[in-house]
Amino acid sequence: MLKDYLFQDFKLKQDTVFDLGELYKLLFRWFEVNGYVFQEKEYHDYDEPGGKHIEIFWAGEKIIDKYVKFVIEVNYFVLGLTKVELEKGGVKLKTNKGTAEFRISAYLAKDYKGDWGKMPMMLYIYDRFIARHRIDRLEGEILKETNSCIDEIKAFMDIHRF
Repeated sequence: MLKDYLFQDFKLKQDTVFDLGELYKLLFRWFEVNGYVFQEKEYHDYDEPGGKHIEIFWAGEKIIDKYVKFVIEVNYFVLGLTKVELEKGGVKLKTNKGTAEFRISAYLAKDYKGDWGKMPMMLYIYDRFIARHRIDRLEGEILKETNSCIDEIKAFMDIHRF
């Protein structure tokens, strides 16, 4: 399988008050609505003196055809997560406070079934010359979708400021 990265480890970071459960749901729904098969690859949480430390590694895959699939990886880390209670508009809210950091990568997984593995020269010719225009178009599509995911995260973090 060839991984054609469009970008790797794009980073968003913010110290904020936010609802971790809602953020989790938002990202899960984004993958689902956009036609990705979602997989949580790893989840770790650690109790530390300054608050909880959480690491979540996700991957969404969307099969385009027999040769190409889109892969978007969202890894997020929450440092110093503590529960807080705030008052907004006379209503008490229970929420979370901490540093949220996201690292987002996107790539085209080409020959993901390994059909061309025994013919590397044919794979090179197909990828570079025969399918080049289609690959270029697909790169534009996955960039749009990844930017949409990033915009969702940014909007959520901005909306949930207290």
